[in-house]
Amino acid sequence: MRTGCRVGTTLGGWRASSYNSLMDNELAQPSQSRGTVDREDATVPASTTDASAQASASTTQRRAMNRDDFGAMKSYIGFTQSDAANLRALARPLADRLPVVADKFYEQIRADERALAMFPGGEAQIARQRVELAAWLASLFQGTYGAAHFERGVRVGQMHVEVSLPQHYMVTGMEIIRRELEVAIRAAVDADADAKVASMNKLLAIELGTMLEAYKSNYARRIQHREREAVEERLTRAEHMAHLGQLAASLAHAIKNPLAGISGAIQIIRGTLPPASPHRRVIDEMLAQIDRLDATVKDLLVYSRPRAPARVSIDLNELIARVLNVLREEPTLRRIRVRHIRESDIPLIQADERQMEQVVMNLLLNAADASSEGDKVTITTARNDGITMTIADEGLGMTPEVLERAFEPFHTTKTKGTGLGLCISKQIVDAHGGNIRVTSAPRKGTTVVVELPVDDRLPDETAKH
Repeated sequence: MRTGCRVGTTLGGWRASSYNSLMDNELAQPSQSRGTVDREDATVPASTTDASAQASASTTQRRAMNRDDFGAMKSYIGFTQSDAANLRALARPLADRLPVVADKFYEQIRADERALAMFPGGEAQIARQRVELAAWLASLFQGTYGAAHFERGVRVGQMHVEVSLPQHYMVTGMEIIRRELEVAIRAAVDADADAKVASMNKLLAIELGTMLEAYKSNYARRIQHREREAVEERLTRAEHMAHLGQLAASLAHAIKNPLAGISGAIQIIRGTLPPASPHRRVIDEMLAQIDRLDATVKDLLVYSRPRAPARVSIDLNELIARVLNVLREEPTLRRIRVRHIRESDIPLIQADERQMEQVVMNLLLNAADASSEGDKVTITTARNDGITMTIADEGLGMTPEVLERAFEPFHTTKTKGTGLGLCISKQIVDAHGGNIRVTSAPRKGTTVVVELPVDDRLPDETAKH
Protein backbone atom coordinates (compact mmCIF):
# COMPACT_ATOMS: atom_id res chain seq x y z
CA MET A 1 0.00 0.00 0.00
CA ARG A 2 1.40 3.41 -1.04
CA THR A 3 0.48 6.52 0.85
CA GLY A 4 2.92 9.03 -0.58
CA CYS A 5 5.83 7.96 1.64
CA ARG A 6 7.57 4.80 2.76
CA VAL A 7 5.70 3.37 5.75
CA GLY A 8 7.07 -0.14 5.66
CA THR A 9 9.42 0.09 8.60
CA THR A 10 6.94 -0.61 11.41
CA LEU A 11 9.74 -0.60 13.97
CA GLY A 12 11.96 -2.99 12.13
CA GLY A 13 9.39 -5.41 10.87
CA TRP A 14 7.70 -6.53 14.11
CA ARG A 15 4.43 -7.44 12.47
CA ALA A 16 2.19 -10.39 11.61
CA SER A 17 3.04 -12.62 8.67
CA SER A 18 0.32 -11.06 6.51
CA TYR A 19 1.98 -7.68 6.87
CA ASN A 20 5.38 -9.17 6.05
CA SER A 21 3.91 -10.52 2.83
CA LEU A 22 2.39 -7.13 2.09
CA MET A 23 5.70 -5.35 2.48
CA ASP A 24 7.63 -8.02 0.57
CA ASN A 25 5.28 -7.46 -2.37
CA GLU A 26 5.75 -3.72 -2.09
CA LEU A 27 9.53 -4.01 -2.07
CA ALA A 28 9.36 -6.15 -5.18
CA GLN A 29 7.52 -3.43 -7.12
CA PRO A 30 9.42 -0.90 -9.23
CA SER A 31 10.44 2.13 -7.24
CA GLN A 32 8.20 5.14 -7.79
CA SER A 33 9.34 8.68 -8.12
CA ARG A 34 10.31 10.22 -4.84
CA GLY A 35 10.15 13.94 -5.45
CA THR A 36 9.60 16.21 -2.46
CA VAL A 37 6.81 18.62 -1.71
CA ASP A 38 7.18 21.37 0.85
CA ARG A 39 4.25 21.48 3.30
CA GLU A 40 4.53 23.93 6.15
CA ASP A 41 7.92 23.17 7.72
CA ALA A 42 8.06 19.55 6.54
CA THR A 43 9.51 17.74 3.56
CA VAL A 44 7.50 14.71 2.45
CA PRO A 45 8.02 12.26 -0.42
CA ALA A 46 5.51 12.98 -3.18
CA SER A 47 3.16 10.46 -4.73
CA THR A 48 3.15 10.27 -8.51
CA THR A 49 0.15 7.98 -9.19
CA ASP A 50 -3.60 8.41 -8.88
CA ALA A 51 -3.79 5.13 -6.96
CA SER A 52 -1.32 6.46 -4.41
CA ALA A 53 -3.32 9.66 -4.05
CA GLN A 54 -6.52 7.69 -3.50
CA ALA A 55 -4.82 5.48 -0.92
CA SER A 56 -3.48 8.55 0.84
CA ALA A 57 -6.94 10.14 0.84
CA SER A 58 -8.45 6.94 2.25
CA THR A 59 -5.85 6.85 4.99
CA THR A 60 -6.49 10.51 5.75
CA GLN A 61 -10.19 9.77 6.19
CA ARG A 62 -9.35 7.01 8.70
CA ARG A 63 -6.91 9.24 10.56
CA ALA A 64 -8.10 10.37 13.98
CA MET A 65 -5.42 12.97 14.60
CA ASN A 66 -5.29 16.41 12.99
CA ARG A 67 -2.55 18.97 12.71
CA ASP A 68 -3.56 20.62 15.97
CA ASP A 69 -3.07 17.27 17.74
CA PHE A 70 0.52 17.01 16.53
CA GLY A 71 1.21 20.58 17.61
CA ALA A 72 -0.31 19.88 21.02
CA MET A 73 1.88 16.80 21.48
CA LYS A 74 4.99 18.76 20.58
CA SER A 75 4.01 21.54 22.96
CA TYR A 76 3.14 19.13 25.79
CA ILE A 77 6.46 17.31 25.61
CA GLY A 78 8.40 20.53 24.98
CA PHE A 79 9.70 19.73 21.51
CA THR A 80 11.14 23.00 20.19
CA GLN A 81 13.15 24.33 17.26
CA SER A 82 16.25 23.71 19.35
CA ASP A 83 15.37 20.02 19.52
CA ALA A 84 14.87 19.98 15.75
CA ALA A 85 18.28 21.61 15.32
CA ASN A 86 19.89 19.07 17.68
CA LEU A 87 18.47 16.19 15.65
CA ARG A 88 19.42 17.78 12.34
CA ALA A 89 22.98 18.13 13.61
CA LEU A 90 23.08 14.36 14.23
CA ALA A 91 22.23 13.36 10.67
CA ARG A 92 25.82 13.29 9.39
CA PRO A 93 27.54 11.89 12.53
CA LEU A 94 25.00 9.04 12.73
CA ALA A 95 24.89 8.23 9.02
CA ASP A 96 27.29 5.28 9.36
CA ARG A 97 25.96 4.20 12.77
CA LEU A 98 22.25 3.79 11.98
CA PRO A 99 22.78 0.46 10.13
CA VAL A 100 24.56 -0.73 13.30
CA VAL A 101 21.52 0.30 15.37
CA ALA A 102 19.35 -1.73 12.99
CA ASP A 103 21.69 -4.70 13.41
CA LYS A 104 21.45 -4.45 17.20
CA PHE A 105 17.67 -4.31 16.94
CA TYR A 106 17.53 -7.53 14.97
CA GLU A 107 19.92 -9.22 17.36
CA GLN A 108 17.27 -8.64 20.01
CA ILE A 109 14.65 -10.15 17.73
CA ARG A 110 16.75 -13.24 17.03
CA ALA A 111 17.12 -13.74 20.79
CA ASP A 112 13.34 -13.79 21.31
CA GLU A 113 11.52 -16.80 19.87
CA ARG A 114 8.13 -15.08 19.84
CA ALA A 115 9.50 -12.03 18.01
CA LEU A 116 11.46 -14.18 15.57
CA ALA A 117 8.34 -16.20 14.80
CA MET A 118 6.86 -13.06 13.23
CA PHE A 119 9.34 -13.45 10.35
CA PRO A 120 8.19 -16.53 8.43
CA GLY A 121 10.53 -15.53 5.58
CA GLY A 122 13.57 -16.09 7.79
CA GLU A 123 16.87 -14.28 7.32
CA ALA A 124 16.01 -13.07 3.81
CA GLN A 125 13.00 -11.26 5.14
CA ILE A 126 14.92 -9.84 8.10
CA ALA A 127 17.54 -8.49 5.68
CA ARG A 128 14.89 -6.64 3.69
CA GLN A 129 13.26 -5.23 6.79
CA ARG A 130 16.62 -4.16 8.18
CA VAL A 131 17.05 -1.86 5.19
CA GLU A 132 13.61 -0.38 5.83
CA LEU A 133 14.38 0.16 9.52
CA ALA A 134 17.65 1.97 8.70
CA ALA A 135 15.77 4.25 6.28
CA TRP A 136 13.16 5.09 8.95
CA LEU A 137 15.92 5.82 11.47
CA ALA A 138 17.53 8.21 9.01
CA SER A 139 14.23 10.05 8.59
CA LEU A 140 14.23 10.84 12.30
CA PHE A 141 17.17 13.16 11.80
CA GLN A 142 16.05 15.02 8.67
CA GLY A 143 15.37 18.14 10.77
CA THR A 144 11.84 19.19 9.83
CA TYR A 145 8.97 17.94 12.01
CA GLY A 146 5.68 19.38 10.89
CA ALA A 147 2.33 17.65 10.85
CA ALA A 148 3.15 15.85 7.60
CA HIS A 149 6.12 14.15 9.27
CA PHE A 150 4.04 12.81 12.14
CA GLU A 151 1.15 11.77 9.91
CA ARG A 152 3.46 9.06 8.67
CA GLY A 153 3.51 7.67 12.21
CA VAL A 154 -0.27 7.43 12.15
CA ARG A 155 -0.11 5.48 8.89
CA VAL A 156 2.51 3.14 10.35
CA GLY A 157 0.30 2.61 13.39
CA GLN A 158 -2.72 1.98 11.16
CA MET A 159 -0.86 -0.75 9.32
CA HIS A 160 0.04 -2.36 12.64
CA VAL A 161 -3.66 -2.34 13.54
CA GLU A 162 -4.72 -3.78 10.20
CA VAL A 163 -2.49 -6.84 10.72
CA SER A 164 -3.52 -7.18 14.42
CA LEU A 165 0.00 -6.65 15.76
CA PRO A 166 -0.14 -6.53 19.58
CA GLN A 167 0.65 -2.97 20.57
CA HIS A 168 3.08 -4.01 23.29
CA TYR A 169 5.48 -5.02 20.49
CA MET A 170 5.38 -1.44 19.24
CA VAL A 171 6.13 -0.03 22.70
CA THR A 172 8.93 -2.47 23.52
CA GLY A 173 10.39 -2.16 20.03
CA MET A 174 10.55 1.62 20.36
CA GLU A 175 12.34 1.25 23.70
CA ILE A 176 15.00 -0.98 22.13
CA ILE A 177 15.53 1.59 19.37
CA ARG A 178 15.74 4.40 21.92
CA ARG A 179 18.47 2.61 23.90
CA GLU A 180 20.55 1.79 20.83
CA LEU A 181 20.21 5.33 19.43
CA GLU A 182 21.39 6.78 22.72
CA VAL A 183 24.48 4.58 22.61
CA ALA A 184 25.12 5.66 19.01
CA ILE A 185 24.65 9.36 19.77
CA ARG A 186 27.02 9.32 22.75
CA ALA A 187 29.63 7.50 20.68
CA ALA A 188 29.27 9.88 17.73
CA VAL A 189 29.37 13.31 19.39
CA ASP A 190 31.29 14.87 22.24
CA ALA A 191 29.51 18.20 22.62
CA ASP A 192 26.02 18.48 24.09
CA ALA A 193 25.40 14.70 23.96
CA ASP A 194 22.87 14.89 26.83
CA ALA A 195 20.85 17.60 25.07
CA LYS A 196 20.84 15.66 21.81
CA VAL A 197 19.75 12.46 23.58
CA ALA A 198 16.95 14.41 25.29
CA SER A 199 15.78 15.77 21.92
CA MET A 200 15.84 12.26 20.45
CA ASN A 201 13.77 10.94 23.38
CA LYS A 202 11.17 13.66 22.85
CA LEU A 203 10.86 12.84 19.16
CA LEU A 204 10.54 9.09 19.77
CA ALA A 205 7.84 9.75 22.37
CA ILE A 206 5.84 11.74 19.81
CA GLU A 207 6.43 9.09 17.15
CA LEU A 208 5.15 6.39 19.52
CA GLY A 209 2.16 8.52 20.49
CA THR A 210 1.13 9.01 16.88
CA MET A 211 1.48 5.29 16.16
CA LEU A 212 -0.52 4.28 19.23
CA GLU A 213 -3.27 6.71 18.25
CA ALA A 214 -4.24 4.23 15.55
CA TYR A 215 -4.90 1.58 18.21
CA LYS A 216 -7.12 3.95 20.18
CA SER A 217 -9.06 4.92 17.08
CA ASN A 218 -9.46 1.30 16.05
CA TYR A 219 -10.69 0.36 19.53
CA ALA A 220 -13.22 3.20 19.45
CA ARG A 221 -14.48 2.06 16.04
CA ARG A 222 -14.83 -1.52 17.26
CA ILE A 223 -16.78 -0.39 20.34
CA GLN A 224 -19.06 1.77 18.19
CA HIS A 225 -19.61 -1.12 15.80
CA ARG A 226 -20.44 -3.52 18.62
CA GLU A 227 -22.76 -1.02 20.27
CA ARG A 228 -24.52 -0.41 16.96
CA GLU A 229 -24.91 -4.15 16.40
CA ALA A 230 -26.22 -4.58 19.96
CA VAL A 231 -28.76 -1.78 19.52
CA GLU A 232 -29.90 -3.19 16.17
CA GLU A 233 -30.22 -6.65 17.71
CA ARG A 234 -32.23 -5.29 20.65
CA LEU A 235 -34.52 -3.36 18.31
CA THR A 236 -35.03 -6.39 16.09
CA ARG A 237 -35.72 -8.61 19.08
CA ALA A 238 -38.05 -6.03 20.62
CA GLU A 239 -40.00 -5.80 17.38
CA HIS A 240 -40.10 -9.58 17.14
CA MET A 241 -41.28 -9.89 20.74
CA ALA A 242 -43.92 -7.22 20.18
CA HIS A 243 -45.36 -9.21 17.29
CA LEU A 244 -45.27 -12.37 19.38
CA GLY A 245 -46.98 -10.54 22.23
CA GLN A 246 -49.77 -9.33 19.96
CA LEU A 247 -50.22 -12.82 18.56
CA ALA A 248 -50.18 -14.32 22.07
CA ALA A 249 -52.82 -11.86 23.29
CA SER A 250 -55.05 -12.62 20.32
CA LEU A 251 -54.70 -16.37 20.80
CA ALA A 252 -55.27 -16.10 24.56
CA HIS A 253 -58.48 -14.15 24.12
CA ALA A 254 -59.65 -16.52 21.38
CA ILE A 255 -59.00 -19.56 23.58
CA LYS A 256 -60.04 -18.27 27.01
CA ASN A 257 -63.84 -18.18 26.63
CA PRO A 258 -64.25 -21.49 24.74
CA LEU A 259 -61.96 -23.12 27.29
CA ALA A 260 -64.12 -21.87 30.14
CA GLY A 261 -67.19 -23.21 28.38
CA ILE A 262 -65.61 -26.63 27.85
CA SER A 263 -64.52 -26.78 31.50
CA GLY A 264 -68.01 -25.88 32.72
CA ALA A 265 -69.68 -28.46 30.49
CA ILE A 266 -67.33 -31.22 31.64
CA GLN A 267 -67.94 -30.34 35.29
CA ILE A 268 -71.69 -30.62 34.70
CA ILE A 269 -71.17 -34.05 33.11
CA ARG A 270 -68.99 -35.07 36.05
CA GLY A 271 -71.77 -34.08 38.44
CA THR A 272 -74.18 -36.50 36.78
CA LEU A 273 -71.86 -39.48 37.24
CA PRO A 274 -72.20 -41.78 40.25
CA PRO A 275 -69.32 -41.58 42.76
CA ALA A 276 -68.08 -45.05 41.80
CA SER A 277 -68.22 -44.45 38.07
CA PRO A 278 -64.99 -45.47 36.27
CA HIS A 279 -65.47 -42.47 33.99
CA ARG A 280 -64.80 -40.00 36.82
CA ARG A 281 -61.07 -40.66 36.59
CA VAL A 282 -61.10 -39.75 32.88
CA ILE A 283 -63.16 -36.63 33.56
CA ASP A 284 -60.76 -35.54 36.32
CA GLU A 285 -57.78 -35.91 33.96
CA MET A 286 -59.62 -33.84 31.33
CA LEU A 287 -60.25 -31.09 33.88
CA ALA A 288 -56.59 -31.18 34.95
CA GLN A 289 -55.45 -30.72 31.36
CA ILE A 290 -57.92 -27.86 30.92
CA ASP A 291 -56.44 -26.22 34.03
CA ARG A 292 -53.00 -26.49 32.42
CA LEU A 293 -54.30 -24.83 29.27
CA ASP A 294 -55.95 -22.14 31.35
CA ALA A 295 -52.65 -21.47 33.15
CA THR A 296 -50.91 -21.14 29.78
CA VAL A 297 -53.54 -18.67 28.58
CA LYS A 298 -53.09 -16.62 31.74
CA ASP A 299 -49.31 -16.58 31.23
CA LEU A 300 -49.77 -15.35 27.68
CA LEU A 301 -52.07 -12.56 28.84
CA VAL A 302 -49.70 -11.53 31.65
CA TYR A 303 -46.74 -11.43 29.28
CA SER A 304 -48.49 -9.61 26.46
CA ARG A 305 -50.26 -7.04 28.65
CA PRO A 306 -48.35 -6.53 31.90
CA ARG A 307 -50.05 -4.29 34.43
CA ALA A 308 -48.40 -1.68 36.61
CA PRO A 309 -47.64 -2.86 40.18
CA ALA A 310 -50.23 -2.01 42.85
CA ARG A 311 -47.74 -1.41 45.64
CA VAL A 312 -48.40 -2.20 49.27
CA SER A 313 -46.09 -2.88 52.23
CA ILE A 314 -44.94 -6.51 52.07
CA ASP A 315 -42.88 -8.73 54.33
CA LEU A 316 -40.99 -10.85 51.79
CA ASN A 317 -40.36 -13.68 54.28
CA GLU A 318 -44.06 -14.00 55.05
CA LEU A 319 -44.89 -13.92 51.34
CA ILE A 320 -42.43 -16.75 50.64
CA ALA A 321 -43.92 -18.79 53.52
CA ARG A 322 -47.42 -18.37 52.06
CA VAL A 323 -46.29 -19.50 48.61
CA LEU A 324 -44.57 -22.56 50.11
CA ASN A 325 -47.75 -23.42 51.96
CA VAL A 326 -49.83 -23.14 48.76
CA LEU A 327 -47.35 -25.30 46.83
CA ARG A 328 -46.95 -27.86 49.63
CA GLU A 329 -49.04 -30.49 47.81
CA GLU A 330 -47.71 -29.67 44.35
CA PRO A 331 -46.37 -33.00 42.97
CA THR A 332 -43.07 -31.48 41.73
CA LEU A 333 -42.35 -30.00 45.18
CA ARG A 334 -43.35 -33.07 47.18
CA ARG A 335 -40.41 -35.05 45.78
CA ILE A 336 -37.74 -32.49 46.77
CA ARG A 337 -36.58 -30.78 49.97
CA VAL A 338 -37.21 -27.05 50.23
CA ARG A 339 -35.37 -24.96 52.83
CA HIS A 340 -36.14 -21.33 53.60
CA ILE A 341 -33.26 -19.43 55.23
CA ARG A 342 -34.55 -16.05 56.31
CA GLU A 343 -32.80 -13.00 57.71
CA SER A 344 -35.05 -11.88 60.51
CA ASP A 345 -34.59 -8.13 60.35
CA ILE A 346 -35.19 -7.37 56.69
CA PRO A 347 -37.45 -4.35 56.21
CA LEU A 348 -40.76 -4.23 54.41
CA ILE A 349 -40.78 -3.55 50.70
CA GLN A 350 -43.28 -1.65 48.59
CA ALA A 351 -44.47 -4.16 45.97
CA ASP A 352 -47.45 -5.71 44.28
CA GLU A 353 -48.33 -8.71 46.45
CA ARG A 354 -49.84 -10.87 43.72
CA GLN A 355 -47.02 -10.15 41.31
CA MET A 356 -44.33 -10.97 43.86
CA GLU A 357 -46.14 -14.20 44.73
CA GLN A 358 -46.04 -15.07 41.04
CA VAL A 359 -42.28 -14.41 40.90
CA VAL A 360 -41.60 -16.68 43.89
CA MET A 361 -43.94 -19.36 42.54
CA ASN A 362 -42.42 -19.30 39.05
CA LEU A 363 -38.86 -19.55 40.36
CA LEU A 364 -39.72 -22.32 42.85
CA LEU A 365 -41.52 -24.41 40.23
CA ASN A 366 -38.63 -23.94 37.78
CA ALA A 367 -36.16 -25.10 40.45
CA ALA A 368 -38.36 -28.08 41.32
CA ASP A 369 -38.79 -29.08 37.66
CA ALA A 370 -35.01 -29.07 37.19
CA SER A 371 -34.38 -31.16 40.33
CA SER A 372 -34.27 -34.89 40.84
CA GLU A 373 -35.92 -36.91 43.59
CA GLY A 374 -34.52 -35.87 46.98
CA ASP A 375 -32.63 -32.80 45.71
CA LYS A 376 -32.58 -29.65 47.85
CA VAL A 377 -33.86 -26.22 46.86
CA THR A 378 -32.80 -23.34 49.11
CA ILE A 379 -34.52 -19.96 49.36
CA THR A 380 -32.47 -17.29 51.13
CA THR A 381 -33.42 -13.72 51.97
CA ALA A 382 -30.91 -11.13 53.08
CA ARG A 383 -30.41 -7.39 53.26
CA ASN A 384 -27.68 -5.72 51.26
CA ASP A 385 -28.19 -2.38 49.55
CA GLY A 386 -31.77 -3.55 49.17
CA ILE A 387 -33.31 -6.96 49.77
CA THR A 388 -31.95 -10.04 48.04
CA MET A 389 -33.86 -13.28 47.48
CA THR A 390 -31.80 -16.21 46.23
CA ILE A 391 -33.27 -19.50 45.00
CA ALA A 392 -30.68 -22.20 44.40
CA ASP A 393 -31.23 -25.77 43.25
CA GLU A 394 -29.05 -28.83 42.75
CA GLY A 395 -30.65 -29.80 39.47
CA LEU A 396 -29.59 -30.33 35.89
CA GLY A 397 -28.30 -26.80 35.32
CA MET A 398 -28.02 -25.07 31.96
CA THR A 399 -25.46 -24.98 29.22
CA PRO A 400 -24.02 -21.54 28.31
CA GLU A 401 -26.16 -21.50 25.17
CA VAL A 402 -29.38 -22.17 27.10
CA LEU A 403 -28.38 -19.74 29.87
CA GLU A 404 -27.89 -16.96 27.32
CA ARG A 405 -31.54 -17.33 26.30
CA ALA A 406 -32.91 -17.87 29.81
CA PHE A 407 -35.07 -14.72 29.78
CA GLU A 408 -36.20 -15.12 26.19
CA PRO A 409 -39.98 -15.64 26.00
CA PHE A 410 -41.26 -19.01 24.75
CA HIS A 411 -37.79 -20.55 25.06
CA THR A 412 -37.84 -23.66 27.22
CA THR A 413 -36.07 -27.02 27.46
CA LYS A 414 -38.88 -28.57 29.49
CA THR A 415 -41.33 -30.99 27.94
CA LYS A 416 -44.21 -28.96 29.38
CA GLY A 417 -44.60 -25.28 30.04
CA THR A 418 -44.76 -22.11 27.98
CA GLY A 419 -41.23 -20.84 28.49
CA LEU A 420 -42.67 -17.65 30.00
CA GLY A 421 -41.93 -18.18 33.70
CA LEU A 422 -38.54 -16.46 33.82
CA CYS A 423 -39.57 -13.88 31.26
CA ILE A 424 -42.63 -12.84 33.30
CA SER A 425 -40.59 -12.87 36.51
CA LYS A 426 -38.05 -10.51 34.95
CA GLN A 427 -40.86 -8.30 33.68
CA ILE A 428 -42.29 -8.02 37.20
CA VAL A 429 -38.92 -7.48 38.91
CA ASP A 430 -37.98 -4.79 36.38
CA ALA A 431 -41.32 -3.04 36.96
CA HIS A 432 -40.44 -2.91 40.68
CA GLY A 433 -37.07 -1.28 39.96
CA GLY A 434 -35.21 -4.46 40.85
CA ASN A 435 -32.78 -6.78 39.14
CA ILE A 436 -32.80 -10.52 38.42
CA ARG A 437 -29.86 -12.62 37.29
CA VAL A 438 -29.21 -16.30 36.73
CA THR A 439 -26.04 -18.36 37.07
CA SER A 440 -25.93 -22.01 36.06
CA ALA A 441 -23.71 -24.83 34.90
CA PRO A 442 -24.56 -28.29 33.59
CA ARG A 443 -25.04 -30.82 36.41
CA LYS A 444 -24.19 -28.15 39.01
CA GLY A 445 -27.58 -26.57 39.46
CA THR A 446 -28.97 -23.10 38.95
CA THR A 447 -29.07 -20.02 41.15
CA VAL A 448 -31.49 -17.16 40.60
CA VAL A 449 -30.86 -13.91 42.47
CA VAL A 450 -33.60 -11.29 42.77
CA GLU A 451 -32.61 -7.87 44.11
CA LEU A 452 -35.38 -5.52 45.19
CA PRO A 453 -35.04 -1.92 46.39
CA VAL A 454 -36.08 -0.89 49.88
CA ASP A 455 -38.39 2.10 50.13
CA ASP A 456 -36.39 4.50 52.33
CA ARG A 457 -39.56 6.43 53.05
CA LEU A 458 -40.86 3.57 55.21
CA PRO A 459 -40.18 4.13 58.93
CA ASP A 460 -37.65 1.89 60.64
CA GLU A 461 -40.30 0.38 62.93
CA THR A 462 -41.83 -1.39 59.93
CA ALA A 463 -38.86 -3.75 59.93
CA LYS A 464 -39.73 -7.21 61.16
CA HIS A 465 -37.95 -8.68 64.15
